[in-house]
Amino acid sequence: MIWLKIITAAVLSGSLFAVVEAVLPPRPPQPFTIQVSDWPGDQLFALIEPLGLDAGLPVHFDIRRTPASRDPVQAFRDGLVDAVMIGLDRLPDVLPDEVRVIYVVDEMVGEARLVAGPGVGSAAALRGRKIGVAYDGAAGPLALSLLDQAGVDPHTVTLVSLSSDDLLPALRSGRVAAVTAISPTRLTLLQQLPGTTVLASTQTGADLVTHVLVVREGRIPEQRDRLVAVVHALSDAVGTCRKAQDRCLELMAAISGRPVEAWRQDFEAVQLLDLADNVALLGDDADAPIARRLAAVEALPGRHHARSASAPATPSPPWPSSNWIDPSLVQEEARP
Repeated sequence: MIWLKIITAAVLSGSLFAVVEAVLPPRPPQPFTIQVSDWPGDQLFALIEPLGLDAGLPVHFDIRRTPASRDPVQAFRDGLVDAVMIGLDRLPDVLPDEVRVIYVVDEMVGEARLVAGPGVGSAAALRGRKIGVAYDGAAGPLALSLLDQAGVDPHTVTLVSLSSDDLLPALRSGRVAAVTAISPTRLTLLQQLPGTTVLASTQTGADLVTHVLVVREGRIPEQRDRLVAVVHALSDAVGTCRKAQDRCLELMAAISGRPVEAWRQDFEAVQLLDLADNVALLGDDADAPIARRLAAVEALPGRHHARSASAPATPSPPWPSSNWIDPSLVQEEARP
């Protein structure tokens, strides 16, 4: 059988390389190490293998989870992982490292609200108080946008990063004076708490909370086949979860030990993005929509004050320059 493969390959191609390829066993999938947080879209990586979407791919996924109390960017900056999933608002923290965004994983959708707890009847009463923001959004644009709408100077408050499950308990206990939220179910639960007040709401700007997959620019040429496979698997996971959301939520619950309903509430406010969405968002010039989003995030009042104190100082880049975007991988995968 082996000799038949050799003869067939040699006849068809006349290539010694083809003969060797026919004889040698296929190379095992190479590891792709990624740092993820508890953000809903990050869970797509955890679903790829359980959904069987990794079959035949030249990669297998080594997922490193970041505790809510730690910075997901640090392992990437230390060179311990191949990629990191971060909010668009964290991108300037890694841009000096010559990185590229190769996939836009998700964006927030819907109406966002700033909900004050019992005894906080006005925006002025927030001065000197703590405001809870879900996920890794302590420096997030959604909170800053809502504070600006409410007339609150972000320099006068402290933004506290919480898990989405902790928003209601933190508001009820008085640990924070207000929270920002976007999930309709979670907002209903928050507003059912006696004495709460909606200080601001908006249906615009939610898509500024956008999560992206970041890799090092210098690794793209040598890892191109693997990265195209990563993009392929992500898009397949998005398509599967759009069609069979309950199945995906049940798998997430089984993997994380978190209730299905909690994941459902998170995904009410998140739109997962596929290849077609990415081709449109990443574009191929400085006017790419994702570049305009980053420019809008950087222009928010209090943006640099709110950025994590542990994040390194970064020079002001020429927004909306797109030199941090590499659309070629999604474009290659999207070709018929």
